[in-house]
Amino acid sequence: MVQWNRAGQLEFLGRIDQQMKIGGIRIEPGEIEAALSSFPGVKQTVVELWDRPNATQHEAEHYCTNCGLPSNYPEAVFDDDGVCNFCHSFESFQRKAEQYFKTLDDLREIFRQARKRRGGDYDCIMLLSGGKDSSYALGQLKEMGFEVLAFTLDNGFISEGAKDNVRRIVSDLGIDHVFGTTPAMNEIFVDSLERHCNVCNGCFKALYTMSVQIAVEKKIPIIVTGLSRGQFFETRLTEELFWKDNVDISGIDDIILNARKEYHRVDDAVSRLMDVSIFDTDEVFEQVQFVDFYRYTDVSLEEMYVYLDSKIPWIRPADTGRSTNCIINKLGIYVHTKEQGYSNYAFPYSWDVRMGHKKRATAIDEINEPIDEQEVRVMMKEIGYIEPRKTIDGQELVAFYVADRDIPTRELWAHMAERLPEYMIPTRFQRLDELPLTPNGKIDRSALPDWEPSKVESNVEYIAPRTQLEEMLTEFWLEILPVEKIGVNDNFLQLGGNSLEAIRLMARVEKAFELDLPIKMVFDHPTIAEFGEAIEAVISELLSDQES
Repeated sequence: MVQWNRAGQLEFLGRIDQQMKIGGIRIEPGEIEAALSSFPGVKQTVVELWDRPNATQHEAEHYCTNCGLPSNYPEAVFDDDGVCNFCHSFESFQRKAEQYFKTLDDLREIFRQARKRRGGDYDCIMLLSGGKDSSYALGQLKEMGFEVLAFTLDNGFISEGAKDNVRRIVSDLGIDHVFGTTPAMNEIFVDSLERHCNVCNGCFKALYTMSVQIAVEKKIPIIVTGLSRGQFFETRLTEELFWKDNVDISGIDDIILNARKEYHRVDDAVSRLMDVSIFDTDEVFEQVQFVDFYRYTDVSLEEMYVYLDSKIPWIRPADTGRSTNCIINKLGIYVHTKEQGYSNYAFPYSWDVRMGHKKRATAIDEINEPIDEQEVRVMMKEIGYIEPRKTIDGQELVAFYVADRDIPTRELWAHMAERLPEYMIPTRFQRLDELPLTPNGKIDRSALPDWEPSKVESNVEYIAPRTQLEEMLTEFWLEILPVEKIGVNDNFLQLGGNSLEAIRLMARVEKAFELDLPIKMVFDHPTIAEFGEAIEAVISELLSDQES
């Protein structure tokens, strides 16, 4: 665009096309949009060049003097003595939480009752990783006289040392054992990395799915996990469960069970690539019961090592890190640290320390264990994970597309890589229900949704709360979800909500309205608008019952 000045000269005022310049190279967004539009199912596209400084990854400057939680954990706050807010919070509900934990006699009673449902040769399946926790649990179950089938998911990256442990231990104890595999494992890893910045979420869900299938087939009534107590507080327990003065432990068990039902029905790589039809109804959860072994025993780490040294041929694997028996977990730790700025083990390890099952110094050492970046990149290539590319000069290409479904980034990137040079491939893809338009029907680029690193964003038009109820629910959503702004039509699950966040949300709702509501309600009505209508319906029904 130019203009004549008073001297009769043409003055250059700027470009009026959409050509961009990134890293010193001029690119034409129309060419990129055409390549993206050729992907099956993509209806409309628009590409923008955004300023985005690379996310700063802060090194931990301080570790909680009590539990070792690093200061780069996003919700960590420390007092003058260096103690974190989670330790202080735990003090307020510790005595209530202790009621959740039981004894080995309680475990024996569970098995006695479960034998009424046993229809085959085994009392339980033990999920055996070859690590110390599950190996100790297996030995204890054998000593208690239970008939056990050990199950190990071979995800393609279990360390040889861990697998040797598995083989030696089951042979020494005379326990039947099954190695399980699935050809979908690499895709499950990639999906887990893209959704959660770790490999564990997807791997655990595949493990649980396959073990339930075996339990149903062989009529085994119990599946035993070797999760640590720290992992309970990471995945199942939250302080909201202990808010009430009179803690109802059976009620907590029901909440966790209902959360598990919804967990198995979430649309992800496991549900798409594996047979999950057994979870379509609640019947399987009546047939098969999950039991966490370390809910029923408070063994210290020292006691565990003594037992392993004297009773079981367990040897610490030398071919993997101290924090895992699964080699690919190094990739998960690397991605989480790079994308989120802290180790994904920081939180559960801090809980292990609070619960007395790990020393503070040990937790800090394991969190800071160095990762071989070259080894990680080899694993990325093997499973087909595409690492988000770094921005150039603080700028990046972002592509928006309209389609009927979310398309995995790896599929879009691979499609674009066949048609364009790497510097023209967007660093991020975001699906929209529709592109924003001006009154003249042109794409309104100024109305495209903003995005900031490490924040989950919505793909729907923002609509503010319209009622007092929606305002209250919005406050609850914002307390729990990793977002700074939420509209009444934003989806709880798409914004990062999971079963644990659902438990936290329902605790707030029940406290505010003095209602006893099922956790399933969050998943059936995942937006504030829908959830508010559901609450109003419940209240209306209660009032109607009272009047009648």
